[in-house]
Amino acid sequence: MATRLRLIAILGGIFGGFAAWAFIHEPRYSGHPLPATTTPLIFAHRGFGDYAPDNSLYAVEKALAAGMDGVDVDGQLTRDSVLVIYHDLSVDRLTSGSGKVRDLPSSTILSLDLGPKHDSAVTGAPVRTFEDFVAAVKGRGILMVELKVPGTKPTGIEQQAVEIIRRHGATESVILSSFNPFVLRRIKKLDPDVRTAMIFMDTNWNPELLAEIRPEDRVDLPWVLRQEWIRRAFRKYAKPDYLSINHEVDDDVTERLIAKGWPVFIWTVDTRDDIEDAIEEHPWGIISDQPLRVKEILAR
Repeated sequence: MATRLRLIAILGGIFGGFAAWAFIHEPRYSGHPLPATTTPLIFAHRGFGDYAPDNSLYAVEKALAAGMDGVDVDGQLTRDSVLVIYHDLSVDRLTSGSGKVRDLPSSTILSLDLGPKHDSAVTGAPVRTFEDFVAAVKGRGILMVELKVPGTKPTGIEQQAVEIIRRHGATESVILSSFNPFVLRRIKKLDPDVRTAMIFMDTNWNPELLAEIRPEDRVDLPWVLRQEWIRRAFRKYAKPDYLSINHEVDDDVTERLIAKGWPVFIWTVDTRDDIEDAIEEHPWGIISDQPLRVKEILAR
């Protein structure tokens, strides 16, 4: 009996120590970000925010011409496993097409124009591949791409993204981001030099996000990814280089992570008050649908 109790005590101590390390301990940042700057980097959300067609290369070109440091867009696989830049799971809201991206061949997706739904006077803003974006942005700014993978199983999206980044020598020009820590872990196992960012928020959906998608495209953010104590363990597991934190996350969480040395992007801050509040946090970067407004405030 005494031996059994000692064994239980030892196992309990080991489990308790591991749990404390995983869920309570917050180590100093140890990744490899891009060089620091004296002011936050300005990233245009979805290409060029509210100023151009959503997730289009047309928008990215305008953002870079306007002096943005980088752009934030979304990537997902087509039916024939081509990595394209597109936000919604379905093409209906942003184009004249119909159906889910994963159910359509790349030839169909790449023929769709993102311009007219944004502005009837805009044409010539077709959906483009991830590789097109990498080739266009490399050497001119930073391309942050959220890889949309709702489940835990591999889909091949990480391998394709990493291979394209390697082929273009773009490890310092591209950041692969995701809410999904398993995606980030797989990227780091494929190539530790590829930059990654872990995205998170404390809520599931808010009115702003719900307005951006069709109801049938809604994918709930799991409860575990909305709890900071569990995310602390996932950060150790995924080993991201950056954190992309929603501006509604508790300020104490954001401040503590920045104090630990984490390069933090705050998203999506659009109003003057939210932008000024974000700047006061001293983040690495700010992601906004109003990047010109951010640039104006920072210039002051």
